[in-house]
Amino acid sequence: MPIPSRTYYTAPISKAEKKEFEPFLNHLVDTAFSVIMPKFLSNIAIEDKENGTPVTAADKAAEEKMRELIESNFPEHGIFGEEWGIKRARGNGTVRYRWILDPIDGTRSFITNSFLFGTLIALERDDGAGFRPVLSAIAHAAANVRIIGSREGAVLRLDNRWNSFSRPASVRECTSLSEATLLTTSHWTCPEQKGDARMQKLIDSVKLYRTMGDCFGYFSVATGGADIMVDPDLSYWDVAALLPVIEGAGGMLTSLTGGNPLEELSAVASAGQIHGEVLGLLQGA
Repeated sequence: MPIPSRTYYTAPISKAEKKEFEPFLNHLVDTAFSVIMPKFLSNIAIEDKENGTPVTAADKAAEEKMRELIESNFPEHGIFGEEWGIKRARGNGTVRYRWILDPIDGTRSFITNSFLFGTLIALERDDGAGFRPVLSAIAHAAANVRIIGSREGAVLRLDNRWNSFSRPASVRECTSLSEATLLTTSHWTCPEQKGDARMQKLIDSVKLYRTMGDCFGYFSVATGGADIMVDPDLSYWDVAALLPVIEGAGGMLTSLTGGNPLEELSAVASAGQIHGEVLGLLQGA
């Protein structure tokens, strides 16, 4: 299958919007980190949602704090959070904004003391034709690292006692599946995954395969650590935050059919050159 033509699902962001909203996005990330980390490695109580997925007080409290900040600073903005639902945006002329919040993406990682859980945040804008993401973050509290992305580019920021930096982030070049690193959240035969033998064909075609997924898989692709990340089944609050980061880093993100992942809630992320080949295998070509 040829490389799909470049289609951006992230809308452009203006300089004024970036100046106003990017610092606030970083503030939301910092706030989530400050709530989550004291509860990490603490034998926190685990509840099961109606859909069978786990949730903890850390998930709920982190989203609650972020929502309070948004309400205080941008009361007209909408909010769509995994834990506390939807607050509708109010119009400001013809433009509306909405924040998408996934306080702990990879709660199974969090509750098993893995460091790969993350926080997903996106800002969407509706110009009259529906909401589209314009700015987002994939952030990992345990490592105090984040990547902020928009259609205009992506920036990786690390802060710890040994090293601190902020620099542009980009996908790495990969022109051959046989040299590619593939990540997934878990193996396709697991009950939590949706997949079949076509996924195994892709696994058999790459150089390295690891189940180090959830949002970390997209972080890895966007920072040049891996070449492919595949998720057969996602939620809207996942996809909205993944798109600006992957596209800003120069990569491609589509659904498993090659379509709009915001409508077909699944994801194939890559640096782009092998994207068509990956889709072909997943579609049985």
